[in-house]
Amino acid sequence: GRGAPPQVRRRRFPRARFPRARLRKRAMPPARAAAPSLPPCSDCGAKSDFDLDPELGKATCRCGMVMPYRPAPARQAAKKSPTRIQKWYAEMSRRLGGLPSFVVKDASRMYHACLLKDKERQGCKDLDLALAALDRAMCKIGILRSRPDLLASTAQRVDGDGLTAGKLLVDSKAKEPLPSESPTLEKFVALLCEELKLRGQWAKVAAAVAAQADALGAGRDTPPLTLAATVCVLVVERHPPKEAPSSQTIAAAAGLEEKDLLETYQMQLLPHLQALLDASQEAILPTAPPALGAPAPPSGKLKPVSKRGRGRGGRGGRGRDGG
Repeated sequence: GRGAPPQVRRRRFPRARFPRARLRKRAMPPARAAAPSLPPCSDCGAKSDFDLDPELGKATCRCGMVMPYRPAPARQAAKKSPTRIQKWYAEMSRRLGGLPSFVVKDASRMYHACLLKDKERQGCKDLDLALAALDRAMCKIGILRSRPDLLASTAQRVDGDGLTAGKLLVDSKAKEPLPSESPTLEKFVALLCEELKLRGQWAKVAAAVAAQADALGAGRDTPPLTLAATVCVLVVERHPPKEAPSSQTIAAAAGLEEKDLLETYQMQLLPHLQALLDASQEAILPTAPPALGAPAPPSGKLKPVSKRGRGRGGRGGRGRDGG
């Protein structure tokens, strides 16, 4: 029969004739960026073949024509739209004459903690729980509203029985009892600093200014929340952070009008401005008390140390041949 077919041997070419450098793919030139927002070139009519230079604000066509170019602004992240209960709390804050933003956040937190199953809610509606949570959040900081005023502010959407059932459920889920006394000025300053993101050094300065204002008796007839907002205004103006909140932001965080806040600031804190600034400086740069047990400095003059290097022969700067 026929024998096996002969095996074909591949021919190996020497590497010297075909170096690797020739076999490598050449690097492709970078593609030019398309500029759909630019009009066509007025010289050659090209629409997308441009070299863009955002720093200099120009676009160069392949024909050499230079055109002005301004890059499109970066898209900002879309803000989350407020929920139904957040809109209701904002409306309640307006009807009640303005509430601090941290009170509304605390009420929202307690409201969501009580969103249980229908069997455990004891027949409470959503607005019953929301109003009961808002009432407890206001009582925490000493903002007291009568029961008829709370019910009237809801435009008859919550009745007395619903508020009573809501308060029972909210109080049962609360982990801490209501404080027996209203918060002090220092407590309000700490709450506002946390709300305005004034932490670290600025919170320390605000606490020192609040303690000094309390010691001086500034704003005795002013509500402590309003006086705490004026302290934050003073700290931000005299020691501005990188992203300083405006007076309007501070007033909104405290549930106040900006004009009322600035009027209180001028009437209550400006007369004691120098003493408050001294307290803020001491909070930033505290002076260490003198150590009474420290040894006294020497009375005589110290001998200057010789700058000559030590030799190989030993100490005292002696050389190799020194005795």
